[in-house]
Amino acid sequence: MSPTTDNHHQEIAELQSEITRLRRVMTDLRESEEFSRAVFQSSQTGLVIVHRSTRQIMDANPTAAHLLGYELDDLVGLLFDEIIAGGCEDACLLDQPENRSLDTSAEMVHRNGHRIPVLHSVTHVEENNSGVVLFGFLDITARKMAEDKLCESHEKLRRALSELEEHKDRIVQSEKMASIGQLAAGVAHEINNPIGFVTSNLGTLSEYMDTLKAMLLLHEQRAALPPGDQAEREDLLAKIARIREDEDLAFILSDLDNVMEETMEGLVRVSEIVQNLKSFARKDRSGHSRHDVNAGIEAMVKVVWNELKYRCRVDLNLGDIPPVLGHGGKINQVLMNMMVNAAHAMPPEGGVLTVTTEQDDEWVVIRVTDNGCGMNDEVLSRIFDPFFTTKEVGSGTGLGLSISHGIIQDHGGHIDVDSTPGLGTTFRITLPIGEDPALDEDESASADGQAPENLVDPDDQLIG
Repeated sequence: MSPTTDNHHQEIAELQSEITRLRRVMTDLRESEEFSRAVFQSSQTGLVIVHRSTRQIMDANPTAAHLLGYELDDLVGLLFDEIIAGGCEDACLLDQPENRSLDTSAEMVHRNGHRIPVLHSVTHVEENNSGVVLFGFLDITARKMAEDKLCESHEKLRRALSELEEHKDRIVQSEKMASIGQLAAGVAHEINNPIGFVTSNLGTLSEYMDTLKAMLLLHEQRAALPPGDQAEREDLLAKIARIREDEDLAFILSDLDNVMEETMEGLVRVSEIVQNLKSFARKDRSGHSRHDVNAGIEAMVKVVWNELKYRCRVDLNLGDIPPVLGHGGKINQVLMNMMVNAAHAMPPEGGVLTVTTEQDDEWVVIRVTDNGCGMNDEVLSRIFDPFFTTKEVGSGTGLGLSISHGIIQDHGGHIDVDSTPGLGTTFRITLPIGEDPALDEDESASADGQAPENLVDPDDQLIG
């Protein structure tokens, strides 16, 4: 065989090999196209192919046709602007140079006219400068409905929480007024005592005034006599001397200051009781403010003094503490409740109620200690439960400690209890000092009223 024939056979073999390779490439390409087409057709994402310059839909998958309410053949050929809602921001999506993933929301237009919320993606196909855009979209109607329902539920919860807070405030106020009702007889007694000696002193002052008026009248008559009427002058002097002796003018003059001072003290005491009671009964409407805990303790001792003085001696060990940020009236309500409970726990022969305050880092600590009957573990485990009480029916609502616990929690603090049957109980109240730049530190004394320095009369410290 000649060399020419050999070359010819070799060329034929190479050509057959190339044909086989090309056939394999074409098969692979056809299979790839079929696979891509299958993926395109079966995708659960709506897909439309749009020519960017003409804005005409060149192809679409069944999912896109179904979501938009079209037959597939009817959707192909439409303008993209017919299926996209909104203004230029949505209609001009195809003109944006960058690709977008499925994280941007838009609205598509269904064939019947209603709008469909979607997440969409934009993919630019730049091969051969085709100017083709693949637009993908997911129907998020169900998610939008869920979000709307979630927002609606959130709003309902917000309103319910607001109503719950209002109910809670009303319950706190009701318990406060119930406490005042239970203390009313004692408060009336506390007011009647100073009113009694004020009334008595006014009677004494009236008598003193009659004597002084008689003396002044005689002196005026004597001053009006002519110089030569010596007998009449002597008679008036005798009357003046007799009144001075009979009424003990020296004693009257020395006693006037004492009577006036006692009368003023009585009126101030009544004013303090009424002011503290009004402050305690007042409904808290304002936000948090600076509250002087020590002043609040002294004010509440004044309000419940009639409950305390016949049952126990009161020792106040008030430390140098800063004001706390909170509702002064509510804090005072807790303090009053603790003091009354302690008084009611005292033995028949009386006891000692000790109230101490101190600062512990960023906290104010209040301890209310009594040496009363104490509580066992079963009672201790329930004392903060609503409506639980160890008192007789009609003697308490069973809400005092529960409400007190809630008030302290609302202030970011907590209450601890340590009690031993037969030995007494200590309530430890811890309140954060708190910081609020908007409040003036110099105005730390709240409007809840301040008791005088000598609130607890030493003469009343004896156990009744």
